[in-house]
Amino acid sequence: MDGPYEPTWESLAGHEVPDWFHDAKLGIFIHWGPYAVPAYADPDGDHAYAEWYPYYMYQDGSDTQVYHEETYGSDVEYVDFVDDWHAEQWDPDAWASFFADDVGAKYVVLTAEHHDGFPLWPTHYTKYNAGEMGPERDLVGDLADAVRAEGLRFAGSYHANLNYYQPGFDGPFGHPDYYVGPDGFRDEESLPGDEYVDFLNAKHRELIRRYEPDALWFDVPIADADQYRAREVIADFYNRAATEWDKEVVVNDRSATDARDQDLWDFRTPEYDAYDEITPFKWEACRGIGRSFGYNAEETAEDHLRAEELVHTFVDMVSKNGNLLINVGPRADGTIPDLQREPLAGLGSWLSDHGDAIYATRPWVVAEDDAAEVPVRYTHKDDTLYAILLDRPADRLTLTGDGHLDASEVADVRVLADNESLSFEASDDLVVNAGDLPADHHAYALALEGVSPA
Repeated sequence: MDGPYEPTWESLAGHEVPDWFHDAKLGIFIHWGPYAVPAYADPDGDHAYAEWYPYYMYQDGSDTQVYHEETYGSDVEYVDFVDDWHAEQWDPDAWASFFADDVGAKYVVLTAEHHDGFPLWPTHYTKYNAGEMGPERDLVGDLADAVRAEGLRFAGSYHANLNYYQPGFDGPFGHPDYYVGPDGFRDEESLPGDEYVDFLNAKHRELIRRYEPDALWFDVPIADADQYRAREVIADFYNRAATEWDKEVVVNDRSATDARDQDLWDFRTPEYDAYDEITPFKWEACRGIGRSFGYNAEETAEDHLRAEELVHTFVDMVSKNGNLLINVGPRADGTIPDLQREPLAGLGSWLSDHGDAIYATRPWVVAEDDAAEVPVRYTHKDDTLYAILLDRPADRLTLTGDGHLDASEVADVRVLADNESLSFEASDDLVVNAGDLPADHHAYALALEGVSPA
């Protein structure tokens, strides 16, 4: 459609990341589909992602295939799990309230279609979808409405750039124009042809038009932008947002194999990883609380982050220009396991006291302070520098900002948890009397008032 963006590298590279995405910091990723019925992956195996069940169940000799045949028999196909996926206890309003009020997230990304090719909305392009099978409801639309009612932004991620299962077409993995065999999918013979690209883009455009997402979240491309016609999809998305929806949107870096090289993205997406220094570009780390994105009944408490680990991981990312897209993998019935809820609620409780040091902040000159007695991460907003301590110091805390902090600028040192000021000395360094810090916090945020921005 007409608008300010053309489907060219040069035009799309001019899109700027909106302030809301910089400000939000925390999003919820949700992997939910028929794979939640078997809910299996070996946590210690080569590929611990339970949402990849429909790929590995057909790979000869894999842990998943052995488990599948022992548990269900060799005659049970992946599509048969759809009949057992009812989402009977799912309450989208309760999910949205939990994400907004208890966790402190600012946006939600639901896997609208994962690599199993099962759309979670009633698409016109295949009867293999959640509107006509399994839950028999519009999971995308229902959650979008609930999330937006809580004031959060919403998107449906779209993983059809690599779909390794598509019933209704020939072969165990589906579409004849996009064969993906159990021994691999990155060779020339398995690249998508025009028929498959038409199919995947038709569904994606329908998803965009119907739900007006705040982001496009692609996954695992194995072809370039010319083959996927990715530039056309993204330009249309940007133009609709600008001319029809009156909203600012973002696109991740996984639309095509050459997207990162050509700046066809608004933010990068390290997975179970993070950058170790401040980056000039925006990024968003995605990971599960456990080892898997989809619900994995094999995982135990040892496989999951504790609340303190989650807080520290999140703070480190924010200090280095990152967001965190932390994943929830619900059970097939629609409930979120306590092993996931509890660390998320712990993060939310910490944010309720320390959120000023996180939301709407920007990276400072440096992210860390090697001179401090405990690990420190810095963020900045207006004329306040936030020093977030990842451990409780004994009595004395020395802050230098690795040589960038002018201690004479500091007018006050305030503890966010109780809004009380700490005494300090400002000479060459800032030396804070930290003995009066409150106890039992996962991290401690100090507001250093009067410090200039980077």
